[in-house]
Parts: sequence; C-alpha cells; structure tokens
Amino acid sequence: MTPHRFRPSGPAELLERAVCVLLDFDGPVCRLFGGSPAAHIAYDMRRYLASRGLAADPAAPAAGDDPHRLLAPGRDRDVMAELEHILAVGEEAAAGSAVPTPGADAFVRAVRDSGRLLAVTTNNAPTAVGIYLKQQGLDDLFDGGVFGRDPGDPRLMKPAPDCLLRAMDAVGVRPADCLMIGDSPSDVAAARAAEVPFLGYARSADRVERLRRARAGTVVVGMAGLVAAAGGLARR
Repeated sequence: MTPHRFRPSGPAELLERAVCVLLDFDGPVCRLFGGSPAAHIAYDMRRYLASRGLAADPAAPAAGDDPHRLLAPGRDRDVMAELEHILAVGEEAAAGSAVPTPGADAFVRAVRDSGRLLAVTTNNAPTAVGIYLKQQGLDDLFDGGVFGRDPGDPRLMKPAPDCLLRAMDAVGVRPADCLMIGDSPSDVAAARAAEVPFLGYARSADRVERLRRARAGTVVVGMAGLVAAAGGLARR
C-alpha cells in the first residue's frame, strides 16, 4: 500500500479558507528600503551608540546592515528610546520612496473585493506603514489595521508572534481563520507560534530556499499567482 504523502495547500485553497489575511509589509507590499538603503539608518544608530560610549550588538555585523538587529534587549531605557526614534524616523523617511511590490496593489484590492479582512503585521514602525499605504491609496483597504513593532520591547518583534496576536485580537478572528503572508523565516516562525496558516512569498526563485528551510509549506514566486488566486475567491 502506497503511504499517503502530505500535499501542502495551494495559494487559492489557503486564501479561500481565510477570513482575515495578515500581510507582512516590507516584501509582500513594498520594498521599504528600495529607494533609501537601510544601511543609512544602521549607520546613524551605530553613531549614536558610539557617542554614548556603547558598542553595537555583537550580532549586528553578522546581520549586515539590518537596523532592527541594533535594537538589542537589555539596553538602558533612554538608549533604547533613542535607537527606536532613529529607526522609526528612518523608516518613515524611507516610506516616501519605497518601491511597490509588482502586483501587490491588485492583490490587496482583490482580497478586499472578496469581503475578506486585511491587516498588516510587521516589524516596521506602524507610522511608516501608514505613510506608505496613504500615499498609495491603500490605507482604507486595510480595515483590519496595522500592527507594527512595539517601541517599548524589541523582544516582541517577529519571530515572536506578538503583532499577529494583536491583529487577531483586534479583528476578533481565530488563528485557523487567518492566513499570514510573509517573505522571511521570522514570518514563518511567528505564524507557527501564533498557530496561523502561512503562505510564503518570494520575490525571486533564488529566495525560495530559505523559506523552505524554515519549513514554509507553500511558497509562491512573485505576486502573479496570488493575484490570480485572489481574483477567483468566492465572496464572503
């Protein structure tokens, strides 16, 4: 007898089940630092730390120029507040020149036209997300809200499930009735911790493997397949 092999659900099936779609921001919606490199923000954060006689988090060099890695837990409260301020201001500035993800606009509109809720769950500052959505005319479509980084506790950033839990609590939807769409292993881990079904988005084929290694069951390359799947959704 041939053993049964698990077949991950496809994008259309995952979307059809969802009452609320939780979208990561930087990646599935836009390239936040497409016009303003994150390295500039990381430089400003390191310069501030140096002015206080403090070293950057030892993990930061291994992460390249990711400014989020500089929000190391355990720092003095005033230092953390200033680092958060530098990062938030930098993200808000970057939002003005962020590059839209091809097809994201059509996908968001198709999901909303199907009667499903939409929310953003991200490690970015919610103010930066708001700036981008407003300038793109998408702010009214995210009726589920924007749930970004908690400025008071960097430990709550993904891979912790905090922003997903806050989103589900706000919209009153069970984990099983949500779908998280993200592009990073931390998104996969956060969805798993929140017990939310996950759909991986990869900007290009060479980015698929890292999501596979994180045990993302279903991964799509580009937005075209998601747009097509959303366009065929039954209205709720």
